[in-house]
Amino acid sequence: MSAQQSIAGALPGPLAMTDCAVASEMDARRRARIERLVREHQPFVWRSVRRLGVRDADLDDAVQEVFLAVAKNIDSVQLERERGYLFRTCVYVAAHARRSVQRRREVIDEERMSAEIDVRPTPEQGAATSEARARLQAILDAMPEDFRAAFVLFELERMTMAEIAETLGIPPGTVASRLRAARQLFVSAVRPSPEPSESPEPQGVQPSGAGLRRPHPVERREEDEER
Repeated sequence: MSAQQSIAGALPGPLAMTDCAVASEMDARRRARIERLVREHQPFVWRSVRRLGVRDADLDDAVQEVFLAVAKNIDSVQLERERGYLFRTCVYVAAHARRSVQRRREVIDEERMSAEIDVRPTPEQGAATSEARARLQAILDAMPEDFRAAFVLFELERMTMAEIAETLGIPPGTVASRLRAARQLFVSAVRPSPEPSESPEPQGVQPSGAGLRRPHPVERREEDEER
């Protein structure tokens, strides 16, 4: 008699679980975990893939693709690192979407955004006009992928440098250098042209970059050490 049979025989009849029952229980736990991930992180995934360059028409498909990819590897995703795994998957899915379709600029549908997803105010949502929002997205689209990921997580998702390092799986010093480069690109993009322009500066995007977050003193020391 095998050890498994001995253990099963020692249990009362109703508690003696077959291999099929064990597998069913594991599947139920996986489904429950995946459902929790969707419930808790769908707004984060939706914002992330959009800010990483997925056009509005493809957002729903991209979000679904992210969660399907995570579901296939759910057993390898550590509980305390779920958010980071989701964002890395967002980066992959967004890159694939940009390569697969011809990108086109779209004005963000605020009614759809507010109806489908309830998210806290962000600098992007605080933009006073659709022109400013479209301009911000254009600036993000023009950034190299690595720089944009660091910028989005720090400036828009309000993560600390330590959290970003864990999310992206890179050293804090690398986060600091990428964020510094992304900020320089952002400031250059919104800085007014030296030539006078008849068009007023869109509200919501500050030309000096003054709206950017200041790193925590500890993070600033890490950034200085990296230089």
